[in-house]
Amino acid sequence: MFRRLGLCLVILGALVVVPGASAAFPGPYAVQGGQGVASNDGSLRFIAFGSGAATVVRANKTDNSTVMFRTLKGTFGVPMLSPNGPGEGMFRDGSRFVLQTTGFHPLTQFLLLRTKDLSTAASIKLNGVFAFDALSPNGNMLYLIQHKTVQDVNHYIVRAYDLQAHKLLPGRVADKTQQTWIMQGWAVSRATSASGRWVYTLYANQGGTPFIHALDTVHGVAHCIGIPWPATDPDQNDLYQATLTLNPAGTKLAVRLQGGSVYRFIDTTDWSVSTTA
Repeated sequence: MFRRLGLCLVILGALVVVPGASAAFPGPYAVQGGQGVASNDGSLRFIAFGSGAATVVRANKTDNSTVMFRTLKGTFGVPMLSPNGPGEGMFRDGSRFVLQTTGFHPLTQFLLLRTKDLSTAASIKLNGVFAFDALSPNGNMLYLIQHKTVQDVNHYIVRAYDLQAHKLLPGRVADKTQQTWIMQGWAVSRATSASGRWVYTLYANQGGTPFIHALDTVHGVAHCIGIPWPATDPDQNDLYQATLTLNPAGTKLAVRLQGGSVYRFIDTTDWSVSTTA
């Protein structure tokens, strides 16, 4: 049995293709085109498209017909965890979704658009290189990844932005017991508890220990759970095709490799890792 808890400071290589794993890119990041982010009932997809120095946001039906659109000044995209995954940033009540500026810049902007008419519910401008991470289930807290600088986007910390007070909270979101645990990796897959409180993200970590970042979006704390991996396979190619699933009770996470076989189970009550459920 393998167990670790701690603050996860994930090193994400900006716009880097991982050797031997072409589907693995750093995440989350803003994407134009693609699947976009789905409405809660799945009837619409909200997709951002580039249009010169502007962005066109479209609400498309499943047949790809557009029911409404809006043009925004600036270049924005839908937050994506991994290239093959769905878009992130839809509020739990389905009323709004998040867009963020594309690329890495010393000033980052987020827009919260209403799903009913694509109007702007809020605009957030932050000095620094930020990216979307998660939302609390009540929609009051926006969790962000803050990269160190434009020149060094490989190092980051997790921050919390209070959407009611309209301010970035001081300090980092962390497990206070192990604040010095620094890790590196690429986001692979994500699972969210039924209540929306816990957001679990699986990271591959070439040459190191892969892990799951467990974020409590209600209480603003995080844990990192190391996943054992053979040292003879430092590239972890199989892990880049893995998925993270959560049982209905929310007590067991399963790391499933391509084909559906379970590599490891994680008990969310004590963060223990095992080969059996």
